[in-house]
Amino acid sequence: MKEKYDVALVVGTRPNFVKAAPLLEYFESKNLNILFIHTGQHKDKKMSSNIFNDLDIRNPDITLETPTLNMSEQLSYMLDALNDVFTKNEISKVGVFGDVTSTLAASLAAKNKKLELFHVESGLRSRNMEMPEERNRIMVDSISDFLFAPSDDAVQNLIEENIDSEKIFSVGNIMIDTLKKNYEKIKNGTDEILKQLNIKNEYFVTTIHRPSNLTEENLNNIFNALSMFTNKYSVILPAHPRLKKYIEENSIKLKNISLIDPMSYIDFLSLVNGSKLVLTDSGGLQEETTFMNVNCLTLRNETERPITVELGTNKVIGLNTENIISEINNSLTSKLSNEIKIKNWDGNTSERIFNILYK
Repeated sequence: MKEKYDVALVVGTRPNFVKAAPLLEYFESKNLNILFIHTGQHKDKKMSSNIFNDLDIRNPDITLETPTLNMSEQLSYMLDALNDVFTKNEISKVGVFGDVTSTLAASLAAKNKKLELFHVESGLRSRNMEMPEERNRIMVDSISDFLFAPSDDAVQNLIEENIDSEKIFSVGNIMIDTLKKNYEKIKNGTDEILKQLNIKNEYFVTTIHRPSNLTEENLNNIFNALSMFTNKYSVILPAHPRLKKYIEENSIKLKNISLIDPMSYIDFLSLVNGSKLVLTDSGGLQEETTFMNVNCLTLRNETERPITVELGTNKVIGLNTENIISEINNSLTSKLSNEIKIKNWDGNTSERIFNILYK
């Protein structure tokens, strides 16, 4: 006899866990029966399993053994495995998060089984079709039954793509639910992290993980720019496994930049909290720094999160060495407003999603 579930929530990478945590907790507090599935897309323990402890999330009901291969082979494996899970269980709805391979695989598998699909973080667009994340977003949004957008600009993107407006809901940013819940712990952890890492002066936090930035030219541009500031500032770079591997295999030179292992969610944001500046190619970190009122420079030519530029602390600066140097100098002399307020970035996104689905 098949097990019955109200919702299957599918995660696969660290940002997925951050987005899923508050929704899983809220759904289960309302007595929904949740099938919690981890595709295993992130296998590195520092990138994956530690976050369950960090965010106090229960263990997944099912963890797939997705191979660490290229994107196409991962997608193929996940489709087969999720199809099997969706066949063996009676599921009413499937929820997916963000824009990674796991998001696309779970969405396709759900619709192949004619299951209702909701996408949390719908409508973000970078307009850069070279990014696999952008292709994933567009495909998932086009087949979703409920599109939960984090901001009004994301809603507008979906309307412009001729998606039925009755499927689109502006619910706020679910990452902020997680950040707000843990914010006191994050702020209180900063001194301890600085002590652990032996950071005694002002510092920048840098993260680089997108495949498009893992070229010798782009990394040298970034590191050469950062080296102009290392006489006064420490530069801390928690290294994604993909970045660490590229640096080692290509003998990329780091001048006075501290390359450290990936950190837990709480520890990393405690580090960010005390920083003078963040430089990143991450999407989520643009939002987290805006909420935390920390200056952020995005090492890309575009962002799918323009609200962080228009209303937040973020600026998109590209990858030219001289421009990076100039923008760092500008950032170090700019004053931030005391409080950033963006519509529905209030920690109540999970509640809004539940009310739309079940009331």
